[in-house]
Amino acid sequence: MLFNSVHYFIFAPIVILLYFILPKRFQGILLFIVSLYFYAIFKLPFLILLIFSFVLTKLAVDAMEKSKGKNQKLFWLSVSIWGNLGLLFAFKYLDFSINSWNLYFGWSACDPNYVPLIGIILPMGISFFTLQAVSYAVDVYRGVVKPAKSIFHFGLFLSFFPQLVAGPILRASDVLHQFLEPKEFQRDNLDKGLRQFFWGVFKKTFIADPITTVIDPVFADPSTFSGGTLWISAILFGVQIYCDFSGYSDIAIGTGRVLGFQIPKNFDRPYLSGTLTELWRRWHISFSSWLRDYVYITLGGNRRGELFSFINLFITTFVSGIWHGADWTYVLWGATHAFMMVVEKFLFKFKTIKNGWDKVPRWIQPIYPLSVFVFAIFFFRARPTAAEPQGINVSFQMIKQAFTLSEGKTQTLPFELLAVIGFLFFVDIVQNNKEDAFESLMNKPMILYTVCAILYITAFLIYSVTVSSPFVYFQF
Repeated sequence: MLFNSVHYFIFAPIVILLYFILPKRFQGILLFIVSLYFYAIFKLPFLILLIFSFVLTKLAVDAMEKSKGKNQKLFWLSVSIWGNLGLLFAFKYLDFSINSWNLYFGWSACDPNYVPLIGIILPMGISFFTLQAVSYAVDVYRGVVKPAKSIFHFGLFLSFFPQLVAGPILRASDVLHQFLEPKEFQRDNLDKGLRQFFWGVFKKTFIADPITTVIDPVFADPSTFSGGTLWISAILFGVQIYCDFSGYSDIAIGTGRVLGFQIPKNFDRPYLSGTLTELWRRWHISFSSWLRDYVYITLGGNRRGELFSFINLFITTFVSGIWHGADWTYVLWGATHAFMMVVEKFLFKFKTIKNGWDKVPRWIQPIYPLSVFVFAIFFFRARPTAAEPQGINVSFQMIKQAFTLSEGKTQTLPFELLAVIGFLFFVDIVQNNKEDAFESLMNKPMILYTVCAILYITAFLIYSVTVSSPFVYFQF
């Protein structure tokens, strides 16, 4: 089920109402049933994969806990980890691996050795719930968290509908205990939840979706557009993906808050960061911290000296590129950020450079990380076209056109779109300096409920007459 749909705008209020009307002993059962329904709406057979993930993980972790020897514990931990990662590989990377194999040997469809693609459809949310299952198993092994009380308890943790499809990636230590606590309706949760929910709706419906209509024609046939238009489109895509993904997170966190659940923040105004490292620390926080705790630290972190810390940082950032998609464009996107992160860390170890950078005015510093981010978008956003079937070649062509400022078609930017983008960043800049800057204003019930009602009715009408663009991260 899409957040940006009439279906969800009817579904969520009904679930919230039933949740607080039902006796507390039935609250968890209701959430579990509606979470499975929420996921089944996308494609019913994919529900089997979700159930497989939480049954496998729960049984393997329980077996791990009963094991006495370290080797036995590691065996069951491996079953859980590789079972989930194997699921992810089969549905996300198998066709990519087959295609890469054929390309490496130069085999075409007419060649007798050619291995045909399987054509597997990527299930919604598989990149998120498999990582969540892996983190749970590792945390239990490390003693960070105690195992779930039952398979139902763990299944609810893994399938909780607000964050199921595109995160935030929950940690068992943050929320597992919350599913055992009966929830009372609280006015404060309602107000703060609605505020974040509709901020997310605003970002998705009034910024991300309109940007899509402007830039999609450009990226569908970039060879016909000017280099300047490509730069503007890359910048706009950066705004789109931020509003789209942080908007999803806001809606997820807001829904959870109304129900009484505290879901950790997933974005912290990343485009106001002074370095690339800071940008990624403030972007998709749940995934960045997942990579740090389960990839970087597992590889050794910085415990084996400076050289290995650089290597581990590169590998960790590179993995984030591969996670985003099964295509060489994402590999290069990840490699670009990985290389620049290592360069940044190397340069900033010199006090002269670090102190000099710290003296640069704070409002100028974001230009550097944003420049790297926007450049890498030419890899991230590249797609095959009618003229060029390889996305990687499209990305290099766009880079060439952009840096040579080639001539071509231009694209019109509606003034109202620029206005709402300006409003978004005005709010971000103000809140970056003072987190509670609008607290007193939005604490007034009349203002809060009026704004929420206007956004609800407007979005409902929009979703009634047109199909809103799917969230960008659904494809990952």
